Amino acid sequence: MDGFDLLPSAIILGAVLVTLAAASTVLRRRGTRQKATAAQRRTVAPTRLPVDELVKRANIQLVQMDDAIRDAADELEFARAEFDDAIVHEFAEALDTAKARASEAFALKQRLDDSFPDTEQEQRDWSKRILSLSDSALALVAAQTRAVGERRRAETAAPDALARLRDGIDDARERLPLASATLDELRDAYDPAALSAVDDADSLARDALDAAAAATRQAEQDLQTAAVAPVAKDVQRAEQLLREAVTRLDSVDRTRDALRRARADRASALAQAAIRLADAEALRATVADADAAQHILDAEKRVRDTVALAETRRPAHPTADIDALNAAATELDHALHTARTAQQRLDSARDALAGALAIAESHISAASELISSRRSGVGTDARTRLAAAERELQLARLEADPVAALDGARRSATLATDADALARYDTMHAR
Repeated sequence: MDGFDLLPSAIILGAVLVTLAAASTVLRRRGTRQKATAAQRRTVAPTRLPVDELVKRANIQLVQMDDAIRDAADELEFARAEFDDAIVHEFAEALDTAKARASEAFALKQRLDDSFPDTEQEQRDWSKRILSLSDSALALVAAQTRAVGERRRAETAAPDALARLRDGIDDARERLPLASATLDELRDAYDPAALSAVDDADSLARDALDAAAAATRQAEQDLQTAAVAPVAKDVQRAEQLLREAVTRLDSVDRTRDALRRARADRASALAQAAIRLADAEALRATVADADAAQHILDAEKRVRDTVALAETRRPAHPTADIDALNAAATELDHALHTARTAQQRLDSARDALAGALAIAESHISAASELISSRRSGVGTDARTRLAAAERELQLARLEADPVAALDGARRSATLATDADALARYDTMHAR
């Protein structure tokens, strides 16, 4: 019989042995997880346990930890045969740490069992330390065993993942011509600054797809040499590259749609700017405050300049135009608000001015009448206040600014009231 006739049988036998070994490892790992979970349940609130119960629990935990470490050592050797040392390096380090903690735990157990009597507090402290060391060692080996199992499942599922990758890469490649054509249209229609995020998206997507295809081919070649090969890393890289390519292709479509919406939004912003300019011109014509009117005029000019730029910019940059129009509109709105506030103050002052002048005249008349009737008994302070009140009233009548006039009229009334009070004080003490 030719030696080549035995080759298929050898391959089948090898695959069967690998499958059996994997199943055995899964069972061992499951047993390790169950032991760790049970151990965690048994170590709840150890400080409330009697010392005898605490020592008993520590003994049980020691056995479970030792069994778990032995199972993990077997699992590590099997994983080392499946994968390279770089993949199982973390597992090996964790196992070494678990063994060191186990060694310390058994040393404490030896101290509990030696011929020297221990105090109850020593037994309690050492048992709690054994439980802590055992728990941490169990957690270490359980986590690494679980990670290796997940890695093994990923390798076993690699053929299906590679099939999905090939389909995904083919689908993405079919989108490349359309993405390139879309970018060409966008470059013709819009300012380069509007496309900075996606300008080379098609070429970057093509590069990512080429790299994903290369990683996929490498994984497929590795699988051809062994039924279960360490290909998860290549599969993960290919999946990541495919996602990157699809994201870049999607960004081209999103940018195209966003720019279309921006063109419509810009048209709306231009229409709103025209309405604001008309309102501003109407308000400016009625504003009495010169500074407020000038602020409106300056803001109007900025809006007009921004509108002119948006209407003549070639190639278009609708998003930048919208931002500029919004900023100019905000400045104009602020100027209009300030002007309206100033105008409202003027209108309110005009409405209140006649009453304030009448009140000031009344107070001045009353104070003047009092001083005239009691001349000899009224001093200079009252007469000085009255003169100041008359002077403020005269200035208020001459003031063009109704706000300033209102303030003057109110000062006049206050001075007249003071003059009246001082005159009455003087006449009372003159008696």
